[in-house]
Amino acid sequence: MAVVINGTSGITGNTGTLISATTIGVGGATPSASGAGITFPATQSASTDANTLDDYEEGTFTPALSATGYTFTYTEQWGSYTKIGNLVTFKVYINPTFSTGSGTVQGIITGLPFTSSSYRTNYGGVSIFPDNGSQFFSRTGAVRTNPSSTTLLIGNGFGGSTIQTTFNWASMPASLEFELTGHYYV
Repeated sequence: MAVVINGTSGITGNTGTLISATTIGVGGATPSASGAGITFPATQSASTDANTLDDYEEGTFTPALSATGYTFTYTEQWGSYTKIGNLVTFKVYINPTFSTGSGTVQGIITGLPFTSSSYRTNYGGVSIFPDNGSQFFSRTGAVRTNPSSTTLLIGNGFGGSTIQTTFNWASMPASLEFELTGHYYV
C-alpha cells in the first residue's frame, strides 16, 4: 500500500505497518524540513479523546532559588524539560554563589515551564542531589511541586500543604550546587 500525495509516495505501508520516509505534521503543524519524525503544533491542539497524544514539546527554562527575605546570585542556573501530553519531566541545575538576608525560611525553586495541576494526587516526584554542600541539605528528603504553580517546594516532609523543614539560607556554603530531576502533571 502506498499513499501518494502530489505524485510523491510519502507514506508506505506493509501488512498493517505504517512507514514514513519523511516527517509528519499533525494538528495543522508544518512538517519539519530536516530529519524525520512527527511535528506537533506550537500551541497544543487538545483532543477530547483521552487516548490521543496531542502534545509534545522539548525546551529549556531558567530556574531560580527563592526564600522570603533573601536575594541570591548565581554562577550557573539552567533547566531542561520534555512535555508529553499532561506529563512534564525536567532537570534543574543551580549553583548559587551568594545570598543576602536573614532568618530561617522555606526554600522554593521558581521558573518551571508549565503550571502544575491543582490535584494533590498529581504532585509528581522530584529527587534532589547536592553536588557540593550536601551538609546544608542533610535534612532534606522531599521536593515536590506546589499545586497550581510553577514552583517546587524544598523540605524534609509535608503536612498537607505545609512544608516541615526550613533553612537558614545565610549559612549556605559558598560551594553549594545542586541538581533536581523529576516530573509533574499539568
